[in-house]
Amino acid sequence: MREFLFDTAARLRTIAGTAIVAGSIGAAPIASVSTAAAADDGVLQAARSMTPPDYAGPTIPAKAPKDIKIAVVTCLSVLHGCVSPADGIQHAGEKLGWTVKVYDGGGTPNKQNAAILDAISSGANVIATIAIDPNLIQLALSEAKKAGIPVVAGSNGIDTPNPVKAPANGGLGFAFDVSPDYGTLGVHAAQWMIADSNGKANIALFSDREFPSIMAQEAGILQGLADCKTCTVSKQIYFTATQIASQLGQMTVDYVRSHPDVDYIYGAFDPPVAAQVAALMQAGMANRVKIVGALGNQQNLNFIRAGRLQVADMAYDNEYMGWAMVDQTIRLLNKQPLIEPHGENLPFVILDKTNLPAPGADWQAKTGYQDKFLALWK
Repeated sequence: MREFLFDTAARLRTIAGTAIVAGSIGAAPIASVSTAAAADDGVLQAARSMTPPDYAGPTIPAKAPKDIKIAVVTCLSVLHGCVSPADGIQHAGEKLGWTVKVYDGGGTPNKQNAAILDAISSGANVIATIAIDPNLIQLALSEAKKAGIPVVAGSNGIDTPNPVKAPANGGLGFAFDVSPDYGTLGVHAAQWMIADSNGKANIALFSDREFPSIMAQEAGILQGLADCKTCTVSKQIYFTATQIASQLGQMTVDYVRSHPDVDYIYGAFDPPVAAQVAALMQAGMANRVKIVGALGNQQNLNFIRAGRLQVADMAYDNEYMGWAMVDQTIRLLNKQPLIEPHGENLPFVILDKTNLPAPGADWQAKTGYQDKFLALWK
């Protein structure tokens, strides 16, 4: 396997020259990997920098309608990544005087369909889903269409800036999906691991096929790691959300024991990483591996802060996601053009021990975007 080099200067020119046009930003991978020697601190620093570097959300006004009832259906309310965008919607809705009701999707299609049907019965004007695959809620989407209620989404990775994925067999989809650029985020995380390991990482890939967003992120991870010919990368080890609390920890311990050369774990997103950290520490493996997660949950950032196995996190601003969902919803209700990309340039960053937010807080972009959104909605 060949040695590698990150073309840092070219990468910095790419980031500096990224064009922000008509409310969109082309987020490029940090660097290409070729042949040479040691890890480049410039690559690590670039991964630790927010993308986009400043506010790149909408600038076109959209007056908010009054007296809107919006129902928010989470994928599973015990998962922080399913709840925090809903919190953003609630915060934005409070500013607008909207009525926001949150439903727990329960982690299964049956419960998610039932929650949406309840929202329809309750007289919601709009239904917003968080990390729910449209293929699994066709019954509810059909009933919402009959009732004339738009259904919007966040955190799926099936709409711009991600590759647009229509539901299977001509099924019904969402009016839009607000998500970060999961592919580029995954590439950045892969390049962080390569640089951190001097191009010698032996990585176990844990992932969850239930969430289109995780699959989009996984594609970016694989794309980035493919450039490191001196790394070792496992086949994907898939788990489900219902296995996180009961089985994933032991699965991880067993895998690390049977693969003693593994020194990095990609844990897909933060709740499963928390289970992996707890199990590995209990098994006396606190110094065996370095774990990379995603979402930027406070608990996981504390793991990084305390040096408890997790070393990095692919963080994106879930509060921003909620506000951007409200912004696109306003434009939808007003019959205005939606902002492109539909993710509204949701900010993301790779966090490690060098750039963590203050204890007790999720990572958020410090761009004053809440005030910027409110000014557009007047």
